[in-house]
Amino acid sequence: MSFFDSAKDFFGLGPVDNGEDDAYYDDPQYHPGAGAAAGSTAYDRTERLERAERPERPSRVERAPIGERHDSVREPVRPSYRSTTHIVTAAPRNYNDAKEIGEPFRDGDAVVMDLTDLDAADAKRIVDFAAGLCFALRGNMHNLSRGAETRKRVFAIVPENAKLDKDDLMRAAGLR
Repeated sequence: MSFFDSAKDFFGLGPVDNGEDDAYYDDPQYHPGAGAAAGSTAYDRTERLERAERPERPSRVERAPIGERHDSVREPVRPSYRSTTHIVTAAPRNYNDAKEIGEPFRDGDAVVMDLTDLDAADAKRIVDFAAGLCFALRGNMHNLSRGAETRKRVFAIVPENAKLDKDDLMRAAGLR
């Protein structure tokens, strides 16, 4: 048998061989009712015991009509933010420093990220991470270096209810 044939047999892709199954059809000990009295095998006794021990399942689940299920309409839960939003500046050196961005943003602070010193791959990963934060916590993301005459790569993420404008973020980034 070649390597490929044995690999096909191992994964069940080879030809089906039912020859060994036919040998048991004529053996009297495998016929139902052969041997001891029907229903007296150890397997049958344990099956009957297990059935007797099983609790009865209710035949039908009773449910209240849809209109009676909810007495009041609930407002969706929103994260609470502080009344004043602080601006935190972060200059991560690699992707492992993403914690410097995520924790303050999760706590309700705006984060200005200077990604100038990062290589392109890590900068892209940080921006993707920040975009995920903004999506999950309903924040906004701004590219502060777009439109500014600088070679810096600076982004900002701002929580949903923050009272900050782009000029505040530009000043914190040192672009104004």
